[in-house]
Order: sequence, then structure tokens, then C-alpha cells
Amino acid sequence: IQILVRGLLALIGVNASDLHSGLTGREEIRGTVDLLHAEGEVIKNDRDMLGGILDLSDLEVSEVMVHRTNMLALDVNLPPGDLVNAVLQSPYTRIPLHEGDRDEIIGVVHAKDVLAELVRVGGDVSRMRVKKIATKPWFVPETTSAQSQLNAFLKGKTHFALVVDEYGEVQGLITL
Repeated sequence: IQILVRGLLALIGVNASDLHSGLTGREEIRGTVDLLHAEGEVIKNDRDMLGGILDLSDLEVSEVMVHRTNMLALDVNLPPGDLVNAVLQSPYTRIPLHEGDRDEIIGVVHAKDVLAELVRVGGDVSRMRVKKIATKPWFVPETTSAQSQLNAFLKGKTHFALVVDEYGEVQGLITL
């Protein structure tokens, strides 16, 4: 088809190599996915997922983060038994820890580390020091692109970061 079109254009004096469709690679892929969806080859959820992948570089982490008002964070000064119960009852594996002020995140604790520490102290919760098993939090600016953050997660083999604004205030969290 391209040979035929180039030949017809050459007959009327138009050089086909000077023409550009104006579409970017992303627009072409999106158009192909939309066409396949219209033909029933791709279901809506898959179309939306593929479109989301194409939009990652246009999104900032602030648009996809869990806002701090919806974020579970535990006070490291709670009694060890309460901390362990909160971690074990949480649906999340990684939980930010704060000391006093909820905005002062001092670490992130992983549920499996809590369980390992519980075994290490022989089940005596009173001997646990959750603050010592917490890992250093990773802070990322809220203006970071979602694509850059995804690449950073994959490169660093990590799954969790806290999102901060230009003043260093925690705005939320983002996970892989």
C-alpha cells in the first residue's frame, strides 16, 4: 500500500518522504489499541490499562499517590503490643512510623520484619523495639513523573516511597 501511495503521490509531484503523519508513536499505539477494542479484540480493562501505561510519563506521583489523610501511619511510641497488633491487623505490609507528630515520618516497618523480630525475642512483645527494625524512609518530590518513579522502584528493587512537597512536608505515599 505504501508503494502504491508513494507512486500516486510521485505522479502528482509530491515527495512522500516530505510528508509526516503528525502522529507520535504513542498516538499510533493508542489508535491501534482503540481499533482493536472496537473490533472486540481487546476488552475495555485491557484498553484502559494499556492507555494508562502510555500516560505514565504525563502523570506526576502526586496524581496517583495515597493522600496523607488516607495513609496509615503508626506512632513508634505506642506500647510494643499495640504496635504489633496494628501491624498484624493492617491490610498493608509496609507502614510508615512517626514519632509524636504524624508528619514526622522516621521510618517504615515491614510486617515480615515485625514477625521476624517477634520470633527473635521469643514471643515476648515487651522486648520488641519496632523503631530498630524500621528501615529508612525514601522521600520523593510530588512533581516526579510516575514513569520515573516506576523506573526508580524497579532499579532500586523497592516498593514504597513517601511523597513530599517543595517544603519537605509529607503529602502521601506511593507504592509500586
